[in-house]
Amino acid sequence: MMRQNILDSFKADIKFIARDPMLLVAMCAPIFIILIMRLVFPLISGFVYSKTGFLIDSYYTIAAITIVSVIPLLFGMVYAFILLDENDSHVPEVIDVTPAGKRNFIYMRVVIPLILSFLMLLLSIAIIDPVPSEGWLRNIYISLLLSTQSSFAFQFIGSLANNKVEGMVFSKLYGIFLIAVPFGLMLHHPWNYLAFFSPLYWISWAWITPSISESILYGFISILITTGSIVILFRHFLKKHSN
Repeated sequence: MMRQNILDSFKADIKFIARDPMLLVAMCAPIFIILIMRLVFPLISGFVYSKTGFLIDSYYTIAAITIVSVIPLLFGMVYAFILLDENDSHVPEVIDVTPAGKRNFIYMRVVIPLILSFLMLLLSIAIIDPVPSEGWLRNIYISLLLSTQSSFAFQFIGSLANNKVEGMVFSKLYGIFLIAVPFGLMLHHPWNYLAFFSPLYWISWAWITPSISESILYGFISILITTGSIVILFRHFLKKHSN
């Protein structure tokens, strides 16, 4: 039953996204991200090196990790905007029925972008290969960690915003979590402490550290931050729609 509800919701969402150019671009953006990193980045790197002698390839891993981290935001943002759109007729139909209906509705909205993010992350990481020193098992582990950020982004935007205009504002505010990735990886102690608030920062270190135990620890910290934030935002969402 739950699987059928998810499939029905996904089909309805695809039709809705196809009618909105902004959401359609956001859904297709991961493909452009892959193309940029595989085709454009080498060209830019070669051009900069020919002009300045500076080899930006040494920053490929940081750039690739940062840009891959954008993918869960895109899926979470799309589903948050579906939720916020006043013309999405099936939203109030589900939300206003019962408390159980509200929870089931939000569960589906959390699960679908998570699944989409996981699949797209696997594909992106396989093609871009941000951390060549790590194998497929670490890449699956990181894809699972990163995919949870789609649920976080969905809750962050959908729970705090009341309309699409506010949704755009909160989408940009989420960029703070993304900025923490390159700054946290490049800055030395104690300045990298400023990035500790971002689960993406911990996921990045879980990706690049050669130590398996440290990778598990950093991943656990990211899950704690993400889960705690989602629970708080979920409760806020239910209160906001309790009337």
